[in-house]
Amino acid sequence: CSGFREDSIIITYNMPRGHQLSYHDNPGNRHGGKHAVAYLPNNKEGQKLLKRLKFSFKHGLSFTVGASMTTGLEGQCTWTSVHHKTSPSGGVRSHGYPDPDYFRNCNSELDGLSVPPAPLLDDNGNVK
Repeated sequence: CSGFREDSIIITYNMPRGHQLSYHDNPGNRHGGKHAVAYLPNNKEGQKLLKRLKFSFKHGLSFTVGASMTTGLEGQCTWTSVHHKTSPSGGVRSHGYPDPDYFRNCNSELDGLSVPPAPLLDDNGNVK
């Protein structure tokens, strides 16, 4: 990631098309799939955030079904309020690095969703 000396952790999300579940706005209705890639620097701070992002994903906090901000289509798999860096460079405007506030902001978003702190999670994002 730009601005870091370490190599990058690359997170790949692959959600196939399917049917909305009971906690979605329109249970039983179809939704579009999503493929997304996100980046973290492979350092201590990035590894701790990765544990929390794994927990967030496993508990349905990273994506939801709604209108795509890119295409405007309804019933699409979209990001929730947990921000991800989808570019390893280009700065804040490109959803990339460098962004001196990213770790603080993302951890604050995860705190607001009651995601446990990294020391309470194993490497797979499960509570120890």
